[in-house]
Amino acid sequence: MEGNFAKNIDIRLATIEGHIRGVRQMVSDGKDCSDVLLQLSAIESSVQKLSKTILKNHIEHCVKDSVTNGDLTALDKLNQVLDKYK
Repeated sequence: MEGNFAKNIDIRLATIEGHIRGVRQMVSDGKDCSDVLLQLSAIESSVQKLSKTILKNHIEHCVKDSVTNGDLTALDKLNQVLDKYK
C-alpha cells in the first residue's frame, strides 16, 4: 500500500479500534446487550467496507500491474485469498 491510501486505511483502522474499545467499555459497564450488539454490527460493517476498499485497490494496482507484466501469480494468490475470504 502506498502513500495516501495507506494513511486512509490506517485512519479507518484506528476508528474501528476505537469503536472496539468503546464496546469493551460498554460490556464492562454492563450496558444493555441490544446496544452492544448494535455497536458490533456497526463495527462489522466498517470492517467489511474496509476489506472491500483494500480488495479493490489490490485488484486495480497489484493484480493489474502483475498481469500487465505477464506475471499471473498475482491472480493465483488472489484466488487463494478469495477462497478463504468470508
